[in-house]
Amino acid sequence: MAPVRLGRGAGADPRGVRAEHRRAAGGRARRGARRVSSTVVETRDLTASYGSLAAVKNVSLAFESLKVHALIGPSGCGKSTFLRTLNRMHELSDGASITGEVLLDGEDIYAPRVSAMQLRRRVGMVFQRPTPFPTMTIYDNVAAGLRVNGRPSRAETDTAVERSLRQSALWGEVKDRLHTPAIALSG
Repeated sequence: MAPVRLGRGAGADPRGVRAEHRRAAGGRARRGARRVSSTVVETRDLTASYGSLAAVKNVSLAFESLKVHALIGPSGCGKSTFLRTLNRMHELSDGASITGEVLLDGEDIYAPRVSAMQLRRRVGMVFQRPTPFPTMTIYDNVAAGLRVNGRPSRAETDTAVERSLRQSALWGEVKDRLHTPAIALSG
C-alpha cells in the first residue's frame, strides 16, 4: 500500500514512484513477472477550494493501476475533498473551485468536452456514511442510478424505486415523502 498524506506541506512527487517489474531485453517480460503498473489517475498542482479556503493545496500525485493506495491524515485535512475532485463531485458544492489538473488515463477530466455524468460512470465513490444528493428528492436519489444508465419509463422507475426502498426497509418511513428533499432524512 502506498500511503498518501494530505495537509500542510504534504505534497508528493509522482516521479518518485518506481516500477516494480522491469522488462527484459528485447521488450519481453521476464518469466513470472507481472504486468508493469501504469498511471491511471494523476493530479498536477491540484488545489481545491471552497470560496477563499483552499482545502487541498498544490497536490501532485500519481495513482498506478493494480496498486492499493491510501490517503492518510487527520480529520479536516482535505482527504474527502481530494477524492471528490477525482470524479468532479467537488464542483457540486456551492463556491467550489479547482486549479491544476486531474488526469484519467492521460485526459484532463475538467476539460469542457468531458461529461461529468459520463466520468462518474467510470469513477465512483463509496461514502463512509450514506450521503444523499442534497438538491434531489428521496425519489430522485433512489432513481439516480437508473437514470444514469439509461432512461427507463416512469412506471419502471416507480417500480424500481419502491422495490429498492422496500428491500432496504425504508419504504414505510418514506413512502409519503418521496418528493421531499433527501437531505431531510435522519441519519
